[in-house]
Amino acid sequence: NLSIGLFFFFFNIIIISCQYNRTKEDRHISVVDIAANINNMEVINLSKFECKIKYVVFEKKEDLHLKALNAYRPNLFDISESLILVSDIRNCLLYDTTGHFITAIGRLGRGPGEYSYVTNASIGNNKIYISTLYDLMEYFTDGSYIGCYPKTFLVEDQYFIPNWIVINDTLFFGHVSNSTGNKAYKALIINKKGNIKKSFNNYIQFSREQEAAGLSEYYACFNHFKNQVFYKEFYNDTLFSLDDSFMLTPKYYFNLGRYKEPVSERAKPGSRDMMKHVYLWGVFQTQNYLFLTCGYGDKFPARRLSPKTNIFGTSSMYNSTLVLGIFDINHKELEFVCPTTTDNPLFTSGLYNDIDAGPRFLPHKQINDSTMVMWIEAKQLKEHVESDDFRNNVPKYPDKKQKLEELANKLSVTDNPVLMIVTFKE
Repeated sequence: NLSIGLFFFFFNIIIISCQYNRTKEDRHISVVDIAANINNMEVINLSKFECKIKYVVFEKKEDLHLKALNAYRPNLFDISESLILVSDIRNCLLYDTTGHFITAIGRLGRGPGEYSYVTNASIGNNKIYISTLYDLMEYFTDGSYIGCYPKTFLVEDQYFIPNWIVINDTLFFGHVSNSTGNKAYKALIINKKGNIKKSFNNYIQFSREQEAAGLSEYYACFNHFKNQVFYKEFYNDTLFSLDDSFMLTPKYYFNLGRYKEPVSERAKPGSRDMMKHVYLWGVFQTQNYLFLTCGYGDKFPARRLSPKTNIFGTSSMYNSTLVLGIFDINHKELEFVCPTTTDNPLFTSGLYNDIDAGPRFLPHKQINDSTMVMWIEAKQLKEHVESDDFRNNVPKYPDKKQKLEELANKLSVTDNPVLMIVTFKE
């Protein structure tokens, strides 16, 4: 009886200790209350952050023209200290950081080093990695082909990794598409051959009658910050960091409250009406702020002045439904940047540009601890400079406004996209 009593005594001590440690760890998770602040909107200027703006125009080279880049496909774009890699699915092109063309990486075709299309592109250590659906292709930065690894991203023939990031020369950290609703893993660390080195369990399980996959299933936000990889899958409310020992640690919890899509909705067959809910697409970090790109759906407060017809012939009264949230890490306060009713897509959402009167800044990808980037179609930049939004804007630096106007006037509507790179004061 004494032995049994001692067993339960020490067992309870261990349980209490674990609960205390878990509670202590949970205290380090900051809560970002999106639901409570969804209508807390203000005009917020870029100059508030004491930042610098740089525009990079991608040089055109022969017939290697980049089509429109997609804000929801940041995995087709990567940047290092000296290189910019960008793909429009058909082409994968390498530039220096001034926009000067270096080389094409592979090309369309079925021969060695060729691909049907690009689904992911990333810069490694003096190497380029791209995926063409399931296969991994490896190149040197001079464009020369190294080799292909079949089915790297269809792990064990059941875990499709549509979105991934290079974490060293030989390993990849990838998001698993939960197309059936009951995939065992949400993320995997794999090598070039697709062998699992570390798995992360999927805790968002549901029963889907028919397997389905699309942008929302494929999408995950990956960023490097303070020498760590940060990961947020689309349907998970938590931003995690991946440390050197490959442990995922929760850092921020985002409360969407009643605006969140119920898991039961995802299980329904057929297409879902995602306009009914609010989604957190991207999380970008600086030392003092989180920048959140939130899809407001039909709760987006700004409409176009006139309907816009898309390539499918359908008209819309929205330029965008994304709203930029700014979370002050030190004061634990969240506010959103007020959108504008306009026909100008570059003046709808994001930080107001009171520096050079250029496009409002809505980050698409994080480059380093203080720098983010937004890509802009040449046609839209020219239209912005010709708009009343630009003409009536009196920025802090009129000379920079003039230089932007000169840059836009040199562009043709068919030129490659332009990068707007913003570096925030650390």
